[in-house]
Amino acid sequence: IKGRSEAQSLINSGNGAERTHVRADFQKKYSYFPSLEKPVIGAVNGHAVGLGFILSLYCDLRFASEAARFGTAFARRGLIAEYGLAWLLPRLIGPANALDMLFSARLVDAAEAYHMGLVNRVVPQDHFVQSVRAYASELAANVSPRSMRIMKSQVYNAMFQTLGEAFEASEQEMLLSLQCDDFREGVAHFVEKRAPAFTGK
Repeated sequence: IKGRSEAQSLINSGNGAERTHVRADFQKKYSYFPSLEKPVIGAVNGHAVGLGFILSLYCDLRFASEAARFGTAFARRGLIAEYGLAWLLPRLIGPANALDMLFSARLVDAAEAYHMGLVNRVVPQDHFVQSVRAYASELAANVSPRSMRIMKSQVYNAMFQTLGEAFEASEQEMLLSLQCDDFREGVAHFVEKRAPAFTGK
């Protein structure tokens, strides 16, 4: 994505060969993408199967073209749900849907993936990349980088917190936000009816 660097997208074009092995640096307690301060958008325009499927789940958002297909493959290879898949997939689509995908290893099309909550949007294939880039550019142009950074951290941290802990953490973050340049700019551009000029500070 060209332009402001605060928003980036990762585009996974499918149709690649099924992967059964990865480099050792993928084998971490938590994957790399959730630890990034910037939003990561997975754009699936083909088959995301096996490790490609897992990689897409670690993206913050997932866009699919009408040609996208998703599958686990592991049960049909005599394998198990690896790299945190058994933890992450039920949290995205619920235990029953997760077990269906894991047990059957069937391919799920884009429409069903959207219905499950596996993907955020399904986009026609003929303008798929342009649509994903337009979304990322919209974030870069109109949203506070600091807000996105903190919100991403809040969402992932909340998976390991009680409601009370998440509430308390949000109160502290709100107090800090009220002192930041991006808050002042957020109010100013709204009042002045102009495009924002966020700095991420």
